[in-house]
Amino acid sequence: MENFSEFELQGTAPQRNFSDIIGHAFNTYVKIIGWSILVTLLTVVVSIIFSAISGPLVGYNALESQAEMEELMRDGSFASGNFVSAMMGIPGYMESILLSTVLSLLMYPVYAGYVNAMHRANTGQNVSLGDFFIGFRQNTLQFIIFGLIMAIAMVIGLMLCVIPVFFIIPFFFLGIPFILFENAGAIDALKKSFSTAGSNYGTILAVSFVSLIITVAGIILCGIGILLTAPFFYAAMYSVYCAYFGVPRETQTVAR
Repeated sequence: MENFSEFELQGTAPQRNFSDIIGHAFNTYVKIIGWSILVTLLTVVVSIIFSAISGPLVGYNALESQAEMEELMRDGSFASGNFVSAMMGIPGYMESILLSTVLSLLMYPVYAGYVNAMHRANTGQNVSLGDFFIGFRQNTLQFIIFGLIMAIAMVIGLMLCVIPVFFIIPFFFLGIPFILFENAGAIDALKKSFSTAGSNYGTILAVSFVSLIITVAGIILCGIGILLTAPFFYAAMYSVYCAYFGVPRETQTVAR
């Protein structure tokens, strides 16, 4: 597995303010922008292939579902509140959603790879494709558990008219770095993330909000723009960690 050695690398850490953290995140991200786009593209391709294979297995037809959705919107079911129940009645729809959720959780360790790559770039180390898959070699289950807890919280936030999601995210913002850099369990990482966010809520809220806006901007740019903007969220995550806890220690491969 990968552990962190006892000496510090010569990386940079931003000051504990919004502008410095965002600037540090941007400077770190541009160093690995090519690799980040490639990995994001790979995850999108995997998701598309999985959907194409899993849909027929559970009797779900995406084209028929799209047609049904358009019909429901035309006849006013969306406005009347019957939209959700009608969609759930489409054959294979719920099963398809469940399988997509499972895939998302299984892919969650990839996000730790973005943070790891940011760290290697920040400390002047060479970055390779394998660095993005550290989450599948170290604490894989903890990343998945953390992802599940965060997903549940996000669903609850979406059910409460979406806006609460923006105020919830700061409390989860440092979970991945704690698991990756401090070998913390999912629950311990959650506690530490909550504690840090609670003490520095304004700054972390601002950073996470702007990072989300940048990601959404990528979606607006014909959808394909998300390949460029989505990884910035994890650059900001890494920079926040550096601001409050210093540059993480070096990763070294050791025998389990």
